[in-house]
Amino acid sequence: MGVWGPGLMQSDDDYEIAKDLSAMCGCQLLFEKKDEHKKEDTIRILNNGMFSKQLDKIFSSGFQPLTSHHKRERVAIIFAMLAMELGVRIEGHYLTSLHVLRSWLPTLEQQLQLFTALNEYKNNGTPWITGSKNFAEMQSSKTDLGLGDPFWYSGLGHSADEAPTAEMSSKACLSCRDNEPNLLRCSRCKMARYCSKDCQRYDWGVHKRVCEVHESPRICSTKEEPSTPVVSTMKRQGTPLPTI
Repeated sequence: MGVWGPGLMQSDDDYEIAKDLSAMCGCQLLFEKKDEHKKEDTIRILNNGMFSKQLDKIFSSGFQPLTSHHKRERVAIIFAMLAMELGVRIEGHYLTSLHVLRSWLPTLEQQLQLFTALNEYKNNGTPWITGSKNFAEMQSSKTDLGLGDPFWYSGLGHSADEAPTAEMSSKACLSCRDNEPNLLRCSRCKMARYCSKDCQRYDWGVHKRVCEVHESPRICSTKEEPSTPVVSTMKRQGTPLPTI
C-alpha cells in the first residue's frame, strides 16, 4: 500500500475506500479537475437521501466493506470527508457520531483534520477543502518548489470560501469543542489545544496515543517559501499545558 503523507486521503488504501463508496452509492465521489462539472449529479443524489442511507448502513453492526481489509470506522470517516468536500448537507447527529471516531485515527494530523472539518464545516452547500495533497500534487511541489509538503498551502483544511490557516493546531478545545480564543497548548506536540487542564485530562486517553514531541507548532508550507516553524506569540495560546 502506498502512503505519501500522514493525513487523510494520503494513501492508496483511502482511494480504494473512495472507489468502493462510489460503487455503494452508484455515483462518482472522486473527481479530477476536468470532471468538476459532474459534481452536481453526485451532490443531488447524496442530498436526496443516499448519504444518510449509506452512512446508516456503514454504522450498522452487520456492515461488511466491499474490500475485506477496510475498517468500518475508516470507511465512515472517508465517506464523510468526501461528502464535505462536495458540500453535501449532513444531519447533526451524524456529525456527533463522527466526532467519536477521532480516537480511531492513527495520526495526530488525521485526528485534527477530522476534528477541524466537523467543527468548521458550514453545512450550507459550501464545500470543505480537506487540506491533504494527493500524490501528484505532492510530487509537483517537490519538483517545482522543493517543498514536498503533504499539506502544502492548505493546513488542516478550510471552508472553500475562506483562506487556509498555515498553523496546524486545533482551533477549538479537543475535549469540549469550545472555540474560545484563549486556548492552552499541549506542551509536547504543540498541535492539540484545550480550554483547561480538566479538558486536557479528559482527552488524554485519546491524545496520548498520537502525541509526539515537537519543538514548535507545525506551520504548513506556502506557495512562496518552505515552512519555518515558529512559536506562537499569543500570550495564552502559546502557554503550554503540562503533559499528563
